[in-house]
Amino acid sequence: PTATLPPPYPPTNLLLPADGSTYGGNIDTVTLQWAAIGGMREGEQYAVTIEDLSTGEGKKLVDYTADTKYIVPLTFRPTDNTIHIIRWYVQPVRQSGTTQEGQQIWVPAGAASLSRVFSWTGVGSAPTQTK
Repeated sequence: PTATLPPPYPPTNLLLPADGSTYGGNIDTVTLQWAAIGGMREGEQYAVTIEDLSTGEGKKLVDYTADTKYIVPLTFRPTDNTIHIIRWYVQPVRQSGTTQEGQQIWVPAGAASLSRVFSWTGVGSAPTQTK
């Protein structure tokens, strides 16, 4: 017999930052937080989607975590002094296999949360990376 997939999870509630929050150039990190979905199983995580709505090239990041918080990478921080509107939301996902290169394949395991936005003003230079 084939195992049946569990029912889909409800959307999670986003906690922080509050919708419409503003961050200035002196803030190095922005932490996103949401309420846990009870009953998540092994092989299930949260897909965190972050998109800069102010850029013409559609700067977007999708990352996966088992935690209920996510620190937006410094590489996503705006590099100019204009205000950028950042939209984010979270969706439960489950692993459905791996690619030939060994990358995990994630499929939705429930509804996406409502989205929130915050504004972030850059500092005029890209973050430096150390080797």
